[in-house]
Amino acid sequence: MNKSLYFLIPVIALSAYKVQADEARCLSKVIYAESRGESITGAVATAQATINRAENQESSICKVTGVHRQQPDKSLADYYLAIARTALFDKFPSVVKKSDSWNTGDKPRQAGKVERVIDNHVFYVATPVSEKR
Repeated sequence: MNKSLYFLIPVIALSAYKVQADEARCLSKVIYAESRGESITGAVATAQATINRAENQESSICKVTGVHRQQPDKSLADYYLAIARTALFDKFPSVVKKSDSWNTGDKPRQAGKVERVIDNHVFYVATPVSEKR
């Protein structure tokens, strides 16, 4: 790297941190809106399926389509933000595999492969990943 460009390293790092923080805040809003009242497993499942959907749509979590968003109450904001950060940055096995969609009930809203039912939600792959690329 050209030594004259070293001054950009902190700027790039700060920019990456801001993007990560924004993604976590956006994800916490989705988790709150879509899984409020569900178990921690249900909240994590919703987070993981949202991340899968963003990857499949080649989009940021803040721009992913087909989800509801709602700012958590102040007393719950840290809880949902912690779930979002864990789902985004901690690498542990997915509870929903490749699911990118969910709805209440026991059947997918559209054609898709059911991966898991958790609490009041069924998690499924709406479109095979091979067809999305």
